[in-house]
Amino acid sequence: MSEKHDYYIKWWQSLIKNYQGSGMKLTDCCAANGVSKHQYYYWLSRVRTECYEVAVKQLQATENGIKATVPTQLQTGSFIEIRPAVVSEPLDQASLNLPMAVIQKGSIRIEIMPNAPTSFIGQLLSAMQYV
Repeated sequence: MSEKHDYYIKWWQSLIKNYQGSGMKLTDCCAANGVSKHQYYYWLSRVRTECYEVAVKQLQATENGIKATVPTQLQTGSFIEIRPAVVSEPLDQASLNLPMAVIQKGSIRIEIMPNAPTSFIGQLLSAMQYV
């Protein structure tokens, strides 16, 4: 991506995060920042899409057993590293087919399987607050 694109993504990530935590009405927040509601929703969609694409790359790397980690960009413009961990105890194969928990936020659905390491679940939940 270009520097200009990265600048706009970070600026809008900051505005979105500030708005979501402010308790303000969207029209008031947009007026205070000199943007329209249409611009806000357009960039909200762009930011979510970009975060989703990074998350998909992370999941693909994990599913393929790749040891390298893919950083997940957060709304603050920083990164969090989610590393696949090794499961220390063998589990009953029948129980591996059913999720032990399901998290759904908008169109995103995450199924947490019984063999998911607790460290990975903690990192995933930390990253979810920015989606």
